[in-house]
Amino acid sequence: MPSIAHLVLGAVIGICLYYISDGKFSKTHVFVLFMNNYLGPDVGWVIGLGAITHSIAFWPVFAFVLSYFYHYFTRFTIEIDGIKNIELIDLEKHKMSYINVYFLVVAGGFLHNYLDGVMNRGGVFFIIPEISSFSGVSWTIDDFMLLWETGLLGNIPVVALIIGVLLILGFIFIFVWFLEVISKKAGLITLSYVILFMLTYLLLGSLATEHADAGAIVYIGLFWAIPLACCVLSTREFKHFKKPVELAKEKRNKNLELITLWLILVGSLGVIAMILGFSLNNVIITFIFDNYGTEMPSYLGPGEILVIALILESVMLTLSIISLACAFGLKIRNEKLWRFTIYCHLGFSWTIIGLYIACALSDKYVKESFNNKA
Repeated sequence: MPSIAHLVLGAVIGICLYYISDGKFSKTHVFVLFMNNYLGPDVGWVIGLGAITHSIAFWPVFAFVLSYFYHYFTRFTIEIDGIKNIELIDLEKHKMSYINVYFLVVAGGFLHNYLDGVMNRGGVFFIIPEISSFSGVSWTIDDFMLLWETGLLGNIPVVALIIGVLLILGFIFIFVWFLEVISKKAGLITLSYVILFMLTYLLLGSLATEHADAGAIVYIGLFWAIPLACCVLSTREFKHFKKPVELAKEKRNKNLELITLWLILVGSLGVIAMILGFSLNNVIITFIFDNYGTEMPSYLGPGEILVIALILESVMLTLSIISLACAFGLKIRNEKLWRFTIYCHLGFSWTIIGLYIACALSDKYVKESFNNKA
């Protein structure tokens, strides 16, 4: 499970953007950014693609798939009237377009990978993952600091310093001009100026500014400029992208059948696995300690491992039985069990599958089928 630090980072940035935009960066925007800064690339571990999703190059590709789910979630809002009355309301239309959601998913994933690289991996960032015989590409903080430190033209300190100072002062003036006009053309000219500076740095090296500016600009571009720019784009209207056609009533009700089948499958497999686990615990623990006992912490002996296993298996068995009970309730169109199923999956709303099931069961046509039954 991702750490709480991801939640804090997503919450701080999202709320700040919400207030400074006077709500244009809406609460829905905040939610999507918040969840993807938390889960985002970690969803890849569930399907065996964690190395792919935790890379700068491939995260935007995976985001195309993940955005489908978050775009679906924007069709719902939550209504809370006390702890006993929590309801997902189907708005029957999406609050955000798919492309707007995509930009937020990309932003959240970049911020997630940034925090992972800084705190979890001590300054190592995966650019391209390891694929087959290709060893991948990863950059460290040192790689950013040393980027183009030695210029291609060699050691010419006086010339380098004069040109560097002139470019720095020039950037101040060109950015002030950009603030005055605020246009796409001015933005492109300002960006071109930064590229010109990078090319100059490549030729003259760090002598131009006496700082590791090339690496710093690349670092800022990857982990701050791209996410923040995507947040801005998520509030723009893209007329060339048509709104998706709403699904037919018949297809929506198929969600109910698929969810029922999913709960039966997960519940049944869970019960079988836990029964086998209870009966084979001693065999499994003995095998672990015979083969990996020297690698186990000193405070974890066979007895302690057995207690932990029994607790986890009891929890999983309980959840599996609940899944089967929910599936039964959906099958017989029992309103109380239907609502209970929604509440259970809202409890797992930090996972995509939990939130997806809760939303799908709150669909207007699904809700009508239970209300009519009642």
